[in-house]
Amino acid sequence: MNKTNVMSWIYFSHPQKADIVNILIIIAIWTVMVIVVNPLGNFPLNDDWVYGLAVKSILEKGDFSFPSPAHANLFFQAFWGALFCLPFGFSFTALRFSTLTLGLIGAIGTYGLLREVNANQKISLLGALLVVVNPLYFGLANSFMTDVPFLALSILSFYFLIRGLKRESISEVILGLCLVYVNILIRQYAIVILLSFALAYSFKKRFKIKFLFASFVIFSSGILLHRFYQNWLYSTGRTRVIPENVLSTRQLDFRNHIIMISLIYIGCFIFPIIAIFFVKKLKEISRRQKTITILSISSFFVVVMGRLIWRGQTMPLIGNVLAYFGLGPFTLRYPDPLKVSYPPYSLGLKIFWLIITAMGVLGALLLLYYLCLAIIQTFSESEKWLKVLILSAILIYIFLFGVSYPLDRYLLFLLPLFMVLLVISNNYINEQDIGQKITAFALTMTFIWGGFTIAATHDYLAWNRTRWQALNDLMEQGVTPEYINGGHEFNSWYLNDPKYPRKRGKSYWSVNRNDYMISSGLLEGYQEVKRYPFARWLLLKQDNVFVLHKIA
Repeated sequence: MNKTNVMSWIYFSHPQKADIVNILIIIAIWTVMVIVVNPLGNFPLNDDWVYGLAVKSILEKGDFSFPSPAHANLFFQAFWGALFCLPFGFSFTALRFSTLTLGLIGAIGTYGLLREVNANQKISLLGALLVVVNPLYFGLANSFMTDVPFLALSILSFYFLIRGLKRESISEVILGLCLVYVNILIRQYAIVILLSFALAYSFKKRFKIKFLFASFVIFSSGILLHRFYQNWLYSTGRTRVIPENVLSTRQLDFRNHIIMISLIYIGCFIFPIIAIFFVKKLKEISRRQKTITILSISSFFVVVMGRLIWRGQTMPLIGNVLAYFGLGPFTLRYPDPLKVSYPPYSLGLKIFWLIITAMGVLGALLLLYYLCLAIIQTFSESEKWLKVLILSAILIYIFLFGVSYPLDRYLLFLLPLFMVLLVISNNYINEQDIGQKITAFALTMTFIWGGFTIAATHDYLAWNRTRWQALNDLMEQGVTPEYINGGHEFNSWYLNDPKYPRKRGKSYWSVNRNDYMISSGLLEGYQEVKRYPFARWLLLKQDNVFVLHKIA
């Protein structure tokens, strides 16, 4: 028996063994990526400085508090992070590993979720790997931000809720709901899962009064938990003010085309899976239907892509983490003291993002097709509750994303949901039906995303590690933080003040004086004190962090 036959025998005769092998593959790839990017370093990233303060309050005072207000609830994640700090004391390295652990759990959970909705092992493994190599997911997993823990618990919640409803298992439904309630105490958007479950459960039970009442209680309890927690923080003095509720809305600006932008992001992130299902769809329809389908999609693609090119827009289309030149946010000054630092563009990156944008637009059009298909199927098929669960979660979340302040990292929640939607909207695909060419394409795209994600995450961590080395050296020389503008994370960590005045022409983070500036380039009115070099893998160049002193 040759090697190919042995592997086929393992996969098709012993599916549980094959699942274990796939999970080990996910663990191995995640571990290698973490080692390569090197997450070590006791410094905050993005906004996780405020979450670090909450963990410090647990470790130092034995009580949870938010010294500086934040939008996310965080409660569970703060104790989870404190658990990782117990062996050696507080550090952002320990907090980073707490998130990396949940990130791996989320990737494995994605595999289990896709298997639970009857995806074959190849599709399930590909879906999990697309989560692993996603630049937003892996980049944020190397921080203490709430996005990855929230997504990991969301995936586990959907997994147990779907299992429970399929098997009529009350214990698994209760476990799924408990995970949702815990998740609400990380980020209140988890209430979306409760609402979608309440709709699906009512649908499954044919809207009988007692089940409608149970659904109402389940959903209402999530809202009450969030409100009770917020009021508890305020009334006990654990935070200075009640943070603005992230479920509050602003006027929806349709000029931003936020729904299409969301689909473009998800379309490029999971395009390999979309391509597999679409190729199978084309094989099932007649030649005439195939021609009409391809012409229709091509026409819409030309219109949307042409509009983006005409307006000079390519991915990334919205800000925060994913940037044209890697991962951010970049919060040092260069060259204008009032603007953040942007490394120079390169032709290679321009071509890369043009291709990614084209892929995202094509993926978005296909996702829109499958979204409409799933809605139609919901009214024509016997097993409707699963589509109601996934569709309602997607549509409600996109609406909230559109009416709140949209950041690219908020789109992660939709990643596994759209993969599930693709699986349940199509006839089952056997692994033998997935051809070698489409498999090679899917693996190539996954490899490209993985390479970009590793390089971009390495650069972001290296840049911050170098920045904090410069800052620590400066403070060791006797310069106090009040005299340093070291960027958002530094100034907020040392000088955070909720009442810090926002003035035109002044940085929006806490800055007392600009006697010393940590910058990505030379600034007018400052002289160079020292420069710290570091390597950028993505741009294939050496860059510098500068310590500058104001000229008298």
